[in-house]
Amino acid sequence: MTKRTPSSFLWFDMWMEGCTTALRMFETMAAVPAVVNARMPMIGAAAVSPLTGDWPELYKMVAEKTEAFTQAGLSITRDMQAIQAEIMRSTRSAGSAAASSARIGHHAIGAAGRALEPIHAAATGNATRLRGRR
Repeated sequence: MTKRTPSSFLWFDMWMEGCTTALRMFETMAAVPAVVNARMPMIGAAAVSPLTGDWPELYKMVAEKTEAFTQAGLSITRDMQAIQAEIMRSTRSAGSAAASSARIGHHAIGAAGRALEPIHAAATGNATRLRGRR
C-alpha cells in the first residue's frame, strides 16, 4: 500500500484501503503458523546441539523482524506527522473543515495498511520460503 493523495472518490478510497488492510491482516495471520511451525524445530535443534543449529536461518529470523517492525514504526511516524500537519492547518469555513476532516480520516485509515505492509511481506515471504524446506 503506497501513500496516495485523496481523490474525488475519497470515501470509496478509504473503504478500499480498509478492505485491503483487512485482507493483508488475514494473509499475515494465515502465514504465521506456517513460519512458527517451520522455525520451532530449528530453534529446538539449535538449543540441543548448538554446533549443528541452522544459525543463518535463526539470525535471519531476528534481522527480518527487526527490519519489518522498524519500517512499520517509521511508517506510523510519517502518517502521524501528516495527520498533525492537517490538524494544524487552519480552516476558514465549514466546507474546508469537512474536507480537512476527510483528509485526516484518509491518513488514519491508510496508516494501518502502510504499517502492516513490511510485516505482511516478511511473514508471507517466510511462509512461502520455509514451506519448501520441510
